Amino acid sequence: MAARTARPSLYISVDIEADGPIPGPYSMISFGASVAGRQDGASYTAADPEQLTFYRELRPISEKFVPEALAVSGLDRDRLVREGADPAVAMTEFRAWVREVSAGAQPVMCGYPASFDWTFLYWYLIHFGADSPFGHSGCLDMKTLYATKARVPLRAAVKGRMPRALLSRRRHTHHALDDAIEQAELMSNLMLWTPPEPEPEANPGAGAEARSPRITHLSWGRIEAEGLAPGKDFRLYPGGGRPWDWSEHGTRHEPGIQPQEVREFLDLGVTAVVLSQGMDKRLGIAPQTLEALRAAGVEVHVAETTEAVEVYNRLAATERVAGLFHSTC
Repeated sequence: MAARTARPSLYISVDIEADGPIPGPYSMISFGASVAGRQDGASYTAADPEQLTFYRELRPISEKFVPEALAVSGLDRDRLVREGADPAVAMTEFRAWVREVSAGAQPVMCGYPASFDWTFLYWYLIHFGADSPFGHSGCLDMKTLYATKARVPLRAAVKGRMPRALLSRRRHTHHALDDAIEQAELMSNLMLWTPPEPEPEANPGAGAEARSPRITHLSWGRIEAEGLAPGKDFRLYPGGGRPWDWSEHGTRHEPGIQPQEVREFLDLGVTAVVLSQGMDKRLGIAPQTLEALRAAGVEVHVAETTEAVEVYNRLAATERVAGLFHSTC
């Protein structure tokens, strides 16, 4: 009996924006899709990611939402309640689009990371129509793909540690279609990438440029760190640091450090994050910030600033650690 020939795969990059961590209690408020490329046997052909795309903004399905999650997308929830597409209609249109662009091939959803986007997308496809054009498992995680090809731990599979040639030159805007197109380019670059052979022996000096800078001085209103001009508040991470501007992500003493403050750290593949509470412990930590770090498997240390600096400097000697440091109250 002749061996069955596998159908070609059509990879579709999908990015979703949501107003909470899980579907059902919370809503997918927008999603975008872009055809990344086609694999036929060992051959992969990249597509123009702007040519075949799909985008919808959706009406929320519940009254619950997490303000910090909603803020990431920049979408107006009140407008979506009035003007967003009906989820059942949008899913019907999306199924038709997927089947049209994947004619003759097996559609595969790909995401970065796929776990979050697939959870919402599959739930919506089944809840609003009971049918998924991808089947129940037709998804591919770009982080896993990179980790496997690069032979690195999954925690190290982050854009900040990937070769620059793999990354799209497009900005990650948190607009679902923009990000789907950006990540379609990453997908094609990963599929066509042949990693260099590993060195026979590890270079003791490798990675030194990515060491987290130590804090060399702390006093009220002043922090000094290696390679940086003195300042009042700092965000430090592997490879450098910069002044910490609270207004960038809306951090205040209450409710405290916002989740957006630590997202950059996760993209850098850190293993630990130190969050200082100020010299008088008046700076709070939003619960969603701690949840985001723990969900990513990152070790979290929260302490008064003097103690936080001690913990950070100790970890900086051996780990990829990042931290947020406040030198006054």
